[in-house]
Order: sequence, then structure tokens, then C-alpha cells
Amino acid sequence: MIQSLKTIKNRIRSTENTEKVTAAMEMVSVAKLNKSEKSLLAIRPFVLNLDSIIRNLIGSEPLSTHTFLEPKIQTDRICLCVITSDSGLCGVYNNEVIRKAESFINSYGREKTGLVCVGRKGFNYFKKNNFKVTNAYVGLNGRFSDKVCVEIMNDLTEPFISGKVSQVYICYTHFKTALVCEQKVEKFLNIECDSQNKTNYILEPNKDLILNEILPKFISMKLRLIILESFTAEHSSRTVAMKAATDNAKELLQGLILLRNKVRQANITQEILEIISSSEALKG
Repeated sequence: MIQSLKTIKNRIRSTENTEKVTAAMEMVSVAKLNKSEKSLLAIRPFVLNLDSIIRNLIGSEPLSTHTFLEPKIQTDRICLCVITSDSGLCGVYNNEVIRKAESFINSYGREKTGLVCVGRKGFNYFKKNNFKVTNAYVGLNGRFSDKVCVEIMNDLTEPFISGKVSQVYICYTHFKTALVCEQKVEKFLNIECDSQNKTNYILEPNKDLILNEILPKFISMKLRLIILESFTAEHSSRTVAMKAATDNAKELLQGLILLRNKVRQANITQEILEIISSSEALKG
């Protein structure tokens, strides 16, 4: 019983330490989530409205021939950018993105798909499983960087402009609420429009000059939005995972404390019985 009580005390101490760690990580994740969500909600309406305007614009007549609008028919190769996290402890966040990306790659053809990985988890998985990874960006740890965003954009647009790939896709996690996120594979290039959605505009000086000015900025802002969506979803998933871990630690701690009290009570009862037995034996 004495050894058992010592073991229980050690488990209680270990569980208390775990609870403190997960609670601290939850607080850090909440702070990162609030900061990332604020940036995301500030940019999302602007990019979505700009996307709608551009699609209406390119759907109008005459048809523009901007390089971002035309698929490159000289090749059937594509580029897929996969955005995951650099660290774990965020539930099924990484597994869901990787599963979505792998399913898309297998449906199109592994030999035809080049990967640009953002995040260590995705890079390690695809490299280990012999997928063709052309470039990787690791060490961001859920922190948005304009410099890295520009580098990623260049990695995605340069092969498309030069005709090395016919299309560019991005696999990421779309942030809806703190509890609801959705994994998506979204076409990044070429930009398409609904042929039925045509709006007549009066444009000055002309359509091509406007698109030449707007499209590169739009592509940059759209990539920024997608990265912020993924990072916000990552912080959200980690917050939920750490809260669940903290709650589980508290529940386990309550059970261990109850078990410790029962063991103590059993030890006291055993000692009382031994004293009474000794006293009765002396009375003999």
C-alpha cells in the first residue's frame, strides 16, 4: 500500500505538470489565434470583392489574353502548393490536409505533379513517401511573413508563366470558425471565370492595361489570404486540442486524487486494525 500510494502521488504530480503545460500552450494558441484571425478578417472581404470584380471583368468582352488567364497547353504537368504546420499538437489538422493533397495528387498523377510545401509536417511526409517536392518553406511556425509570401508566389507563378506547368493549385485549410475548418484544393492559376457571368464595363484606358496592373496584385493578395486562412486554422486547431488535453488532465487528476484518498483511508483502516489486534493479543 505504501508503494502504491507513492506511485499514485508521482502520477498526480506528473498529471499536474502536464495540465500546467497544456493550459499554458492553450493560452499561447489563443493569443496567436486572436492576432491571426484579426488579420484574416481584415483582408478577407477585400480579396473576395476584388475576386468578384476581376472575374466579372475578365468575363466581359473582348476576351483578355493576360498570361495569368490562359492555361499552358504545351504541358500537362501541374504544381500543387500544400500548406501544413511546422509543429504538431494541433489535432488532425495536418493529417486532413495531407490526406486531401495526396488524394488530389493520386487522381491527377504523381509523376505529373510538382509540390511546393509550406510547413515541415507536409514536407517531411511527401519527401519520405518519394513525392516530387520542388521547394519547401519551413520554420514559419504559423507566423505570416510578407517576404516569404513573395518567395512562395514567385515559386508558384514562375513555372506557370514559363510554361513548365499548365495549372497551379493550392491545398490548404479554410478557416470558418474556431471550431469549424475545411480542407480545400483550390485552383490558383490560371484564373477562370463563369462564361455566363458577363458584365459590361466602361474601361479607361483599356481592359488589358487595367488587368496588367491589377492581376499581379490580386494574385499576391489571394495567396496572402490563403496563407492566413491556413495559419488561423492551425492556431484554432491547436487551441481546441490543448483545451481538450487540459480538460482530460483535470479529469484524470480528479480520479487520481480520489484514488489517493481511498488508498490513504485503507492504510489508516489497516493501521487501526493492526493496533486493535495487537491490543487484543496483549490482553490475551
